[in-house]
Amino acid sequence: MRRQSLLLVVLLIVARPALGHDADVIYARLEDAPGGFVQIVTLTNATLSQLAPVDGDGDGLLTQGDLDARGAALVAGVWNDVPLSAGGVPCARSDETARLEDGYVTLTARFRCGEGDLRQDFKVLRVLPTNYRVVLGSQLEGERGRRFAQGVFTALEIPRPRPPSVFDGARLRSGVIRGLADTGVAEGLAALLLSFITAGAFRRGALRLGLLVAGGLVVLGGRGAEALVPWSLGLGALVLGFVRDRPGVRARLLDATCLVLGGALGLRATIPVAAEGLGWVTGLALVAAVTFAAGVPLGRLLARRPPLFFGARLALVALALFSAGLRLT
Repeated sequence: MRRQSLLLVVLLIVARPALGHDADVIYARLEDAPGGFVQIVTLTNATLSQLAPVDGDGDGLLTQGDLDARGAALVAGVWNDVPLSAGGVPCARSDETARLEDGYVTLTARFRCGEGDLRQDFKVLRVLPTNYRVVLGSQLEGERGRRFAQGVFTALEIPRPRPPSVFDGARLRSGVIRGLADTGVAEGLAALLLSFITAGAFRRGALRLGLLVAGGLVVLGGRGAEALVPWSLGLGALVLGFVRDRPGVRARLLDATCLVLGGALGLRATIPVAAEGLGWVTGLALVAAVTFAAGVPLGRLLARRPPLFFGARLALVALALFSAGLRLT
């Protein structure tokens, strides 16, 4: 019995530092926001009263009116003592607000930071009793972003996530799927088929395949002009469908039209991330390769029967124009 009692005492002594009460904890959360970050600090009324004189009338009851009237005291007592910096340069703070909840207070502020990893120094712990600690959560790193500050260890590092790599697998896959979807629309497929059934030879078709993919590289610019896409696809379909292929300027015009078609499809996407853009071009190349494999032999077969060849081209042009017209309306 004595041995069991001694073991219980030891366990209590060891576990005691791990036990904490919400009244002894300040919770802080850092979130991404347009133009910077938003930080939300949650603490009890009693904790806040040790940091800033917010009880204006001295009745011991904290109200929302007290918080609204003591904004300067909150800035001086709390925000100035939890400075956030990026790469050693202080972040600019703005829009400090305070809201009274049921038994605690929520403080919110916005930060605009430069480049570099983030570091926040919770100097408020130097004012509070030593049993206090800060729990900092960061959505920049998901659930793994939780950090703790206590005692003399008041500064916390908050690494920023690295920008997505060009070879980001998830974004590449997402781009491929989007490229397949953007290219596989009716007017896109009609324009691609027209490019290849009018090529006449596999070598010429391969050239047009390369030009289509080269035109699609415009998506890597991260900008789009969606209003121009239906017009470009419709006009390109008309040129490929009805301009007779002759050596010289006309042949180069038809080939250049394929470059324009690829660019038009790329302008529809508007993908600002390089990895996803490369995936999108891959999706375009896949659809174009399938239509190349089917379109060139089909075109050579149809060319033996001019009326049937003309009817096929007419049907594809009509499909491209109709689908593009629907998008314009």
